Amino acid sequence: MKKVIMKYLCTLAILLLMTTLQAQEITTLYLIRHAEKADATKDTELSEAGKVRAKKWRAFFSDRNISAIYATPYKRTIATATPLAEKLGLNINSYNPSQLDLKSVAEMHRGKSVLIVGHSNTLPNHINKLLNENKYAEIDESEFGTLYIVTVKGDIVRHSVEIL
Repeated sequence: MKKVIMKYLCTLAILLLMTTLQAQEITTLYLIRHAEKADATKDTELSEAGKVRAKKWRAFFSDRNISAIYATPYKRTIATATPLAEKLGLNINSYNPSQLDLKSVAEMHRGKSVLIVGHSNTLPNHINKLLNENKYAEIDESEFGTLYIVTVKGDIVRHSVEIL
């Protein structure tokens, strides 16, 4: 009987430890705007400069252990994500730009790194929603090198922005 109780207590202790460790895993969300567009039409391709930038993003993210890639269902976002997806052998998950829930994405990919390619007028709003504050304004239409980095560790959310 003592062995059974000890076995039960050890199993319980291991489960509690595993739960605590999982809550401490760091999830990293990288959010970027699509690269330069060919024109102002709604679903345009990338310009030549945009294709070059997409390759630069591929190089930048190649060693960041990206395990999932998300992009809106537009040619310019998919084309921005494709070089990295091909290099890493990952599929591009499509999302609705008005319905992205970063908290859900972070929970789904706990302890991993995720790239999200979106738009100048939606990405900052999604981050603001996660932070529950109005921290970031829309990205200027001429800016294509903004990188938002959001890390989630349990209930702690940290964020930063870089211009590359």
